[in-house]
Amino acid sequence: MATIREVAKKAGVSITTVSRILNNDESFEVTAFTKEKVLKAVKQLNYVKKRNKSKISQSNISIIKCFDEKIESDDPYFVSLKINLENNLKKIFSKIKFFNLDDIKKMIKLNEISIFSFVDAIIFIGEIDKEKLKFFKEFNKNIICVDMYDTDNFIDYIKFDTRNSVEIVLNYILKLNHKKIGLLVGRNRVVKDLIDFREKYFKEIMLKEGLYKEEYVKIGDFSTESGYVMMKELLELKDRPTAIFCGNDSIAMGAYEAIRENKLKIPEDISIIGFNNLKLSKYYTPPLTTIKIDTKLMAQETVNSLIELLEGKRDYHKKVFLPIELIERQSCQKI
Repeated sequence: MATIREVAKKAGVSITTVSRILNNDESFEVTAFTKEKVLKAVKQLNYVKKRNKSKISQSNISIIKCFDEKIESDDPYFVSLKINLENNLKKIFSKIKFFNLDDIKKMIKLNEISIFSFVDAIIFIGEIDKEKLKFFKEFNKNIICVDMYDTDNFIDYIKFDTRNSVEIVLNYILKLNHKKIGLLVGRNRVVKDLIDFREKYFKEIMLKEGLYKEEYVKIGDFSTESGYVMMKELLELKDRPTAIFCGNDSIAMGAYEAIRENKLKIPEDISIIGFNNLKLSKYYTPPLTTIKIDTKLMAQETVNSLIELLEGKRDYHKKVFLPIELIERQSCQKI
């Protein structure tokens, strides 16, 4: 097995240079040419970095955000998840680094993607294409996917029960005697042709109830602006819905504005239910009924799974389904 000394010799650099490159040391200034030489030597010698299980706190953790800046600005849920995960990781690990999608594209272009072979674990936040995930698995076996819905049995996943969350929403609305139920939802901007779980299970459940109407489903993105536009379209229908399920609370905010502009009242004329329980949702007028997803708990369970992987305490992968909660406020009414 090749040693770091042999890699340094082949690349014509010092052992320290090799170590700092493979550890993604941000304070280390090195040319792209030198980095490429080192990574090329690593590949040619089949060098494998030794992992020190006795010093978990010194593990090098990479976090890849699988969403762009627009999604992050449109849906504060992802900001909350990222912040909570970062805070939990920093309590234990001294070496963590975030990457965005542009960083990954640049690394692939510069042939630097193999650097992920030398981190101790990779955490993905959000949806990632299965082929890309398979690509990363070739570099590193310690991978955890957080808030990814299309899963397999070969990686750890931390998520909530997506189908159950939609069931809770629809059961609640149906118990209020609503039969004409609309859906305002977005689509993933990163994974092509991925249907959002809310759209998927809404259609499945409503078809089973014999209540599904295609004209009641509007697809845009997860922003307030899109919520406004989609709600305006529903309000133009002669036979409009009496209740609306919004894919997130940002969409609900836009829907509120469209309803107000049409001189209608919530919940007297139209009931609204959101998703994600943003901090602002309790200050909407009226306060928004919504689904709470505990991003703090999601972050903590991610760290727990990470420690198990790094300590080698199990030889299997697991899926963790976290509980959700219906937060009942004043935006829905029985008819």
